[in-house]
Amino acid sequence: MQIKRYKKDFVYSYALGASPTIELLENRPNDCIRIIYSPDYSDKVGLAELCAKHDIELEDNQRLINMLSQKENCYVIGVFHKREYKLEKNAPQIVLDNTSDMGNLGTIIRTCVGFGVNNLALIGGADAYNPKVVRASMGAFFHVNLEYFASIQDYIKSHGENRELYAFMLEAEHELTEVKPCEIYSLIFGNEASGLDYNIYKDIARGVKIKHTSSIDSLNLPIAAGIALFWFST
Repeated sequence: MQIKRYKKDFVYSYALGASPTIELLENRPNDCIRIIYSPDYSDKVGLAELCAKHDIELEDNQRLINMLSQKENCYVIGVFHKREYKLEKNAPQIVLDNTSDMGNLGTIIRTCVGFGVNNLALIGGADAYNPKVVRASMGAFFHVNLEYFASIQDYIKSHGENRELYAFMLEAEHELTEVKPCEIYSLIFGNEASGLDYNIYKDIARGVKIKHTSSIDSLNLPIAAGIALFWFST
């Protein structure tokens, strides 16, 4: 396979950096195509052992590292197949409706995994397989089941049965501290700038807001998701 700088329509993507690549090798070795490393990488022996364990090609290629990663401190790159993993039916899920920032998406993935929520539904928005997302997640990307849906209605048809749906909106009637956490739920968040459409979500999910002072108009999306995940994990 000829490796080129990432484009959305590719069937493969990259884990940029040693930590995300190790997560790839340890959690999704069957998706891994090739590992590329710099001669300056310090733990070549450990990397070689992992690759040998899973029969994965290991290539010393500084030129390719430079082409694929525009960051000077990248010493290892994992090339992997882009594969959709279906969401677990009877488990908590996060739904992101048109989240557009790749850094935010990666941070939310890492936060989800940190609080034990390993199922992520995406409705439009950023390309979750982009190397920037994988890197921002610090490899937590390889712990999540990820599935795309055309609309919230399509998501509900597939996963709405026997679970509580909570839509986080500024116009919501209920504060987060009024919600009693349950076992099977979906936490729904919207776009960084526009949020969720109240007219769409008011009839299909319980509206929830996170109380804050009037000095700000809203919370940063990853912060709001982190607060909600913490509350529901207690």
